[in-house]
Amino acid sequence: MPKCLWCDTPNPNFGKEPSAIQETNQDNNPEDKEQENKPHKGTLLFWMGAILGGLGVHCFISGRNLRGILYAVFGGFTLNFLIGFLNPFGVSFPVGVYIFTNLASIVITILASIDLWKIARGKYTHQKKGFTYVGATWMIVIAILVYCVDGIFILAGTTKNIANGFFDINTYESQLSSIQDCYETTAASIDDYIVRQEKFFAAEKHLGSFEDIAFIESAYKCNNSRHFQTQDLKIGISVSYRALKGCNRNSIWTYSASVQDDKLVWYATMPKDEKCKETFPKFYELKDKLEKQQTESSAQ
Repeated sequence: MPKCLWCDTPNPNFGKEPSAIQETNQDNNPEDKEQENKPHKGTLLFWMGAILGGLGVHCFISGRNLRGILYAVFGGFTLNFLIGFLNPFGVSFPVGVYIFTNLASIVITILASIDLWKIARGKYTHQKKGFTYVGATWMIVIAILVYCVDGIFILAGTTKNIANGFFDINTYESQLSSIQDCYETTAASIDDYIVRQEKFFAAEKHLGSFEDIAFIESAYKCNNSRHFQTQDLKIGISVSYRALKGCNRNSIWTYSASVQDDKLVWYATMPKDEKCKETFPKFYELKDKLEKQQTESSAQ
């Protein structure tokens, strides 16, 4: 058997593959195996499960990555945050999405509660390393309190959803029509602005601001003012679209005037997107109306 060049000790690993040497070393170290299987403290895992159980943080810590991803996506927080973030921009979802979101949130809350109970009882293991997390009596007490709080929130949320018409299809139809209602209101405000500006010019012989012509912008505020935003150009009015449905976001319609030969001449600029024209035709009808008036005025 070959010997070590320095100490003349026989080398039993000479000629072996590195993997074989590693397996031999592992077999010769039973203490390492015993250390790996030794129970670990479950304090951190328990608090992650109690506080962030719906996000699946405790699943990631215990080696259950796929389960953690499912908790994080379907646990209610992510979906509700996404829906809440997009709703002000006019993005609507089918009724089934709202129902699925609420039901998924309840299911994940129940599963996270079961995980918490296992951790508290010392019956929760690390999926990859195999060791068990140590539970404690105080964990069981806190877990029961968490169940009570979760139950109250689920009951209160369900009651609120029912009161708000969660199971009534008309509730969602009204949400889908909110952009259309706001569009109708905005179109009426532009028409009113033009009339007021022309009356003011006839009396004062110059263009005026919203305040000068007594145009009350707040009188035309719809339920969700983020859909359309109007701006005083001093020589006209502009409308920007802030939602995401039916027309490109940040599309702008401008109606401005100039004075020529002691008369008001109106100019209107429209988005080139055909979807905007199909979705909000009244804005374009106002432009056609102004152009027709200009033609008739010139002919006279």
